[in-house]
Amino acid sequence: MVSETPELTIVTALYNRIDLTRSFLGDLEKTLEGISYEIILVDDGSDDGTREYLRGLQRPGITCLLNEKNLGFAGSNNRGVKAARAKTVALLNNDLVLSPGWCRPMLTSLGEDTGFVGNVQINAQTNRIDHAGIVFTPWGIPEHWGQNYLRIPASGIRSFRAVTAACAMIRKEVFEKEGGFDESYRNGFEDIDLCLRLEQAGKSNCVVFESRVKHWISSSPGRKKSDMENITRFLEKWGDRTEKWGMDDWASHYLRRNMRRPWKLNGRKTLNALAMLSGLRSSRPDWMERRARSLRKTGLPDG
Repeated sequence: MVSETPELTIVTALYNRIDLTRSFLGDLEKTLEGISYEIILVDDGSDDGTREYLRGLQRPGITCLLNEKNLGFAGSNNRGVKAARAKTVALLNNDLVLSPGWCRPMLTSLGEDTGFVGNVQINAQTNRIDHAGIVFTPWGIPEHWGQNYLRIPASGIRSFRAVTAACAMIRKEVFEKEGGFDESYRNGFEDIDLCLRLEQAGKSNCVVFESRVKHWISSSPGRKKSDMENITRFLEKWGDRTEKWGMDDWASHYLRRNMRRPWKLNGRKTLNALAMLSGLRSSRPDWMERRARSLRKTGLPDG
C-alpha cells in the first residue's frame, strides 16, 4: 500500500543482475499487504540494462537513484536511507526471494533500544538455513549463527551482537545518529561494523525467528573482491574484542554447523571445540593463534 506518509521505506542497492531485480520487485510488492511503504532503488553503476530499466520504471511509491560513480554497498545504502521518508527503513538485497509474512514480525519488533532487527535467511540453492544471527570466531571474524543447523527456534526473538544487512530493519534516526555505514569498507563488513557501533551506543541487535526469507547468496558481481582489505580493516578496529567473543561463540557453533555433514568435521578442530566446551581449554591453540595473526596482517587465513 503506497502512501504519502509511509510506515516503511524499503532501500535496495543494485549492481547488475536485472533478472533478480525484476523478480525481487514482483515478490516485494505482493508481500507488503496492509503496510504503507515506499521503495527506493539505488543503482551503483550497473551495465547490464538495469539503469535503463529503472529509468522506465514509472510506478507510484518507487524512487530510483542512479549513482554517478560506484559507491559500493555502504555508500549506496547510505544514500538510500538519507532519501527515506519513513521513520523505519528496511535494507533488502535484490537477491532475496520474499514470501508473505516476512515483514510484519520485524516491523513490530523495533523498540526504542533496538538497533538492527534481522531475520532467518534460507540458502535458496540448498534450502538450508544460512543466517539467523552473527557470532564470532576466536580469530575475530564473523560467522553466520544457524548456518546448516539441524534446527533453530520457529518463533521468538534473540539478541546478537550483529546481524547481516541483506535483510534488516532499523529506525532511520538510529541509523543516521551512528553515521550510517562506514564507506571505507567495500561490499563487506560494513553491516557488522555498524551493528557493533550500535551495541556500543546501547542499542540491541536481534533476530526475529518468525520472519524468514530465501537468499541467493552473494549474487552481485565482485561481491568478495575486497575481502582481504575489509578483514584487515575490521580486525584492526574490532579484533581485540571479537577474538574474545569468539572464544565463547565458536566451539558450539562449529559443532552444530557440522552436525548434518559430519565429514566436514576436522579432528583437531573437533577436539579443540570439545575441550573448550568442557572447560579443559581456555586459551587459543597454536593453529588459532597463527590464523589470527595472518588475518590481521594480510586478510588471509593461515593454519
